[in-house]
Amino acid sequence: MREITKKIISDIKKHSNFFRAEKEKKYHKSKREHFGVSYSRIQKTLDTYAGNLEAGELIILAKELWKTNIFECMLASTKILKNKKIKKDKSTWKNGIKFLRDCDGWALEDGLSLSLRECLINHPELLDEVEKWTENKNFWIRRAALVFTLPYAKEGKDPERMLKWAEKYTPDQEWFIQKAIGWWLRELSKHNPGRVIEFLNNNWRNLKTVARNEATRKMGEKHRGKINQQP
Repeated sequence: MREITKKIISDIKKHSNFFRAEKEKKYHKSKREHFGVSYSRIQKTLDTYAGNLEAGELIILAKELWKTNIFECMLASTKILKNKKIKKDKSTWKNGIKFLRDCDGWALEDGLSLSLRECLINHPELLDEVEKWTENKNFWIRRAALVFTLPYAKEGKDPERMLKWAEKYTPDQEWFIQKAIGWWLRELSKHNPGRVIEFLNNNWRNLKTVARNEATRKMGEKHRGKINQQP
């Protein structure tokens, strides 16, 4: 597996773009090495070198690429975990959570969430573990509690547990936390605007502009007019 890992790293590095790498590193406020390679190019590399691997081999590969501490290789790890060959079970969840501890930016965290969300849907009892994240000192872990549970904002799911977490977060002045609150409410507003209006009316003063704007972005004027926008 190490040979495949080396080939993937080499191929990604071959397509490096110094100026893009510097721009992205600054944008993500990252201390990691960046090659400045597009997401689509990373996927093509994985298709070439990992397309025929089985689930167990893919998980090993994901672990090896993550350990490189190279942004694009870590991003490749998140893409690997999404592979349909890998069951979205508690074992995959356990491996993914080890990755989460190293996330210090939205791109890796959001990429990781795409596979782990499925694990949460398949095993809702894992929400007990996620709830503990809401008390974590690391705001990226706290943010993950909302980002990873976005499927529970969909129609047919009970959102109340997550709304309690979001309400607890409202005094938090961290921009990414406020953005996550708004994102969660925006998804809920698509089918349950009344509950979002209730949440906003109860917490408007604590929410920053980014959360307010994001939460109401998909609402029509009819629903926006029901929000008591107190200063």
